[in-house]
Amino acid sequence: MSRRTAATLSVRDNLIKLVDVNHQFQEAVLTDHTLPAWVMKEPDEVKTDRALAAETSCQLTYIQQQNRQETARLPGIVGISSTTLHAGQQLNMARDDFKKAMSDYRKLFGDSIAAIEEASEELRDGLLGGLKIQHIHFVQSYRQLKLFEAAPKRIGFSWAAHHSGSVRLSASDAIEHLRKKYLASSAIQKDIDVLIKMPASEPVIIKRLLAPHLRANLTWHKDIEALRKLDKESKKEYPGQINAPLPVFVKLEKGEPLPEFNRIRPFDPAAKQDRLTRSDTKLIRISDNPHSRIYKYA
Repeated sequence: MSRRTAATLSVRDNLIKLVDVNHQFQEAVLTDHTLPAWVMKEPDEVKTDRALAAETSCQLTYIQQQNRQETARLPGIVGISSTTLHAGQQLNMARDDFKKAMSDYRKLFGDSIAAIEEASEELRDGLLGGLKIQHIHFVQSYRQLKLFEAAPKRIGFSWAAHHSGSVRLSASDAIEHLRKKYLASSAIQKDIDVLIKMPASEPVIIKRLLAPHLRANLTWHKDIEALRKLDKESKKEYPGQINAPLPVFVKLEKGEPLPEFNRIRPFDPAAKQDRLTRSDTKLIRISDNPHSRIYKYA
């Protein structure tokens, strides 16, 4: 059996498993209808909060009106049982396994944008077409659900706007990064030309703008807060802040309410966004090109 055949079969098997486990979790969330749930939905939406949460969190494919550059988003908090919590943990594992299988498959084509597109087209036209799910949304299929066995004391939602992601590389590594990860353009080539003239080991920062996204600030009960202060590893299990494009799922007992939270409204680009001063304010562009993505320390 060739490496490509083995990688293709691994994608198929892990995708079939993902679809099955995904369905099990969706049904489990709906079964917990006696527990409370809240999601940020439109006023004219007729579906229940729980039904919307189950549907959106388990959406693996593009819907008809969805922009190909966007992911399904539905902030909220949903109470779940211990059975559903376990099903969610199994789903997260299945998503990780599918992501790894896809990564192994794509490595056979290379890691440039053109190679990634070739790998995706071959999958969609072949394997995924045969399974009748050509329109799978890979990012939605990979992202992990936020599951908490212990419910936070409070969840404070807030919008993060006008933010940018960044990666720190040496000048020589940045050249390779731009050639592999970005489509060729005059702006990219100008950045590469400037980088070539810089010392190869000089650190630079590649920045990219991020779309407005929702954060959830978690406040824990005293016993957990004390544990977080003593044990750094516990901060992974009980984080202080997370991105929350999908509902946060918390295990509750029958009759137990949702944690305290603020019913945040949809993002308003005209509203003033409170934010801390960025730590990268001392960065400057490496050139006078206003479209440059590359910065260095002032």
